[in-house]
Amino acid sequence: MNDQTDVLLAARGLSLSYGTVPAVSQLDLEVRAGEVVALMGANGAGKSTTLMGLAGLLGPAEGHVELMGEPTTEPLHRRARRGVRYVSEERSVIRSLSTLDNLRLGPGPVDDALSLFPELEALLDRPAGLLSGGEQQIVTLARALAGDVRVLLADELSLGLAPLIVQRLLGAARDAAAQRGVGVLLVEQHAHLALKHADRAYVLHRGQIVLSGPADELSDRLDEIEASYLHGAMPAAATP
Repeated sequence: MNDQTDVLLAARGLSLSYGTVPAVSQLDLEVRAGEVVALMGANGAGKSTTLMGLAGLLGPAEGHVELMGEPTTEPLHRRARRGVRYVSEERSVIRSLSTLDNLRLGPGPVDDALSLFPELEALLDRPAGLLSGGEQQIVTLARALAGDVRVLLADELSLGLAPLIVQRLLGAARDAAAQRGVGVLLVEQHAHLALKHADRAYVLHRGQIVLSGPADELSDRLDEIEASYLHGAMPAAATP
């Protein structure tokens, strides 16, 4: 198990709000090198807000974020230079550009992206707008994982996608942690899949962490957790 010196990203008493409306309260969590952490909760629990705060898109109302052991208030583009990658729940491709040009927009070499997802080789000349939803998400994740990545923050990688694509995406995130020491924080609507690929997990309820622990222990309590805290976190209809 990684120790305290391996913490890449942490929230310390972090509270986040939209104007005067509180969204997340007194959040304490850690993401260590080489591990996948799942962040689970019902719709509106504060999961996406948490990722935005950790990524630098939303400033803290209280508390702070630590990156590589040091407090930071840097915006996303500066955290990105230090190896933080944020994948939002909206697919981040420019539809008019080719797959190749979309990959070129990332911070890492295209060859790295293709080594992670060789299935993109056959799609390089195709406009991203003509790719399936699953292919677009693969482009997004390939671009995020290419190059010198330290932390991956991924919001709903599986949203609306077919099971085989979901397994491919979550497996790639797991491999990045295991093989390259990336710290991964996943927001995932499919709790059983999240726990299958994660080392640890946190459960958010109304903006506060109510449960945390090893993924296998929380998996054993999944029925209880779903009934108590995940009601309303319903998967969207799948597309290829």
